[in-house]
Amino acid sequence: MSIFETSRNPLTDDLDALLRKSLKCAMLSRDINEEKLAAELTKRLGRTVNAALVSAWKAETKHRWHLPANLVPVICEILGDDSIQRLLLSEKLKQSLDLGESAPRIISLLRSVLPEATEGKKGESRKKPRRRAKR
Repeated sequence: MSIFETSRNPLTDDLDALLRKSLKCAMLSRDINEEKLAAELTKRLGRTVNAALVSAWKAETKHRWHLPANLVPVICEILGDDSIQRLLLSEKLKQSLDLGESAPRIISLLRSVLPEATEGKKGESRKKPRRRAKR
């Protein structure tokens, strides 16, 4: 679940700031510092990622350094936080994700309102429909 409002369509500079803030907050909430994240990325990617690079990705003043899109899923998996991925979704995908996440709640509400529909009529046994003979 995202901790940031992601329903708007931010401008590029706003998106960059949100990505940096999201990375920083996710790292803080999981108590993962730059060294730990860099080490885990190095292990998973098979190439060296250093702590200074991770610091540059989340620094508000290092606008030349951007979080590479191909690393976003791996970083989100390591951090156990999908905020960064959610920021990158189109409005249509955000709406689809919201609908999918609310489906269990909607089903639960429907079941609580319509209990007789799920149980069948009282006193009646449910019979299987008869199969028609082939001609």
